Amino acid sequence: MKRARFFSLLAAAMLIAPLGAHCEPPTPKQISQWKREAANGNSSAQYNLGVMYAKGDGVQQDYPEAVKWYRLATEKGEISAQFNLAVMYREGRGIRQDYFESMKLFRSIADKGYPEAQYELGTMYANGQGARQDPAEALKWYRLAAAKGNANAQFSLGKAYENGQGVTLDKREAKEWYGKACDNGQQKSCDAYRKLNEAGY
Repeated sequence: MKRARFFSLLAAAMLIAPLGAHCEPPTPKQISQWKREAANGNSSAQYNLGVMYAKGDGVQQDYPEAVKWYRLATEKGEISAQFNLAVMYREGRGIRQDYFESMKLFRSIADKGYPEAQYELGTMYANGQGARQDPAEALKWYRLAAAKGNANAQFSLGKAYENGQGVTLDKREAKEWYGKACDNGQQKSCDAYRKLNEAGY
């Protein structure tokens, strides 16, 4: 029987679920099963335990315990665990805040072509977290993520063109990126598109 799997990721100090449908909190039976399997080195179970402790689903919320399981799963190549561990380092949740380690983890995933990590890496360059602030490098990663349909990256490109941040100001181009993000279901991009459209762009 296929094991239930959480596809929740941490982002911007909040727990969200961008990679799949929301899962119900685990049952005591599932938790026991994951703990047994995690103790035997199963990386999927280790990842599930990390999400469970990070969210406080079925157990008391415990960020250091979440970090422990994310780290173990990351060592076995679990991409989602590595993403979450990168966010924990960036936000200082359950571990000392370390932008350099966070960026290293994000970059490793981004280099494999995962748009969520590409977007987060772009944001770190935009904010000067883990490296000097570099709008051009931020835009490079936003473009890679946006090309794969990441709405957050598409919105960020829209903002960059609307405000002339790292690119030549171009409100028509901004409108195009807002439209793409809106098509991907992001309401704030729909609002930004409508605003530019009403202004004649």
